[in-house]
Amino acid sequence: MKKTPSENDDARDASLRVSKRVRDSLKAAAAVMGRPLYDVTNEAINDYLSGLKLGDPLAAIRRAGRSRKTA
Repeated sequence: MKKTPSENDDARDASLRVSKRVRDSLKAAAAVMGRPLYDVTNEAINDYLSGLKLGDPLAAIRRAGRSRKTA
């Protein structure tokens, strides 16, 4: 089922509203802490990424490299 252009626009608008809210929250946190915005932003990104359960993306590459060397 294809989305109509108005449905796509609604999703994009919602995404922009969330992004703006997050950006505003980061700016406020940086101002309250008296720290540069990029420090607070990088810290928030690192916290988010550390919470994801991503496994080791290079593990498969390492395993493939070992098996080629032994063959």
